Amino acid sequence: MVKASAQVIIKSGTYAWVEAERRTSCHSCTLSRGCGTGSIAKYLMMKPIIVKASNPVRAEVGDRVIVGLPEKAFLQGSFVLYMVPLLAMFLGAGLGGTLAPHLHFGGNESLGILLGLGGLAGGLFGVRHMRVAPSFEPKILCTVYKQR
Repeated sequence: MVKASAQVIIKSGTYAWVEAERRTSCHSCTLSRGCGTGSIAKYLMMKPIIVKASNPVRAEVGDRVIVGLPEKAFLQGSFVLYMVPLLAMFLGAGLGGTLAPHLHFGGNESLGILLGLGGLAGGLFGVRHMRVAPSFEPKILCTVYKQR
């Protein structure tokens, strides 16, 4: 189980919206000042992560909680997040390359590029609006600090 500390910001029925700080190991690395990954991490650290999590412990707004996500959900979610848009892009590009000579569309590559970008956008949109099984949702495991 992947766990993170977070704070409840909104409570809604059996769910709660929690806000967690982004963490990286870049701050402890001696190369972080000249590293591209370190620079990107500093930019991303400015925005907190806000997630809807099931709330079986009935945490209230302001409570500090531990949120967990099953490792299987983390791995499968990462795979889907990267592979669906990538495969959609390749399919779009392949379709464009196949259809371009028959449609007499500019160069052979232009339709492939357009449909490839369309496939990428469609894949990202599809992943964004995909329904998640309850077993793959983040879950509040326990309350660390109760707000009074």
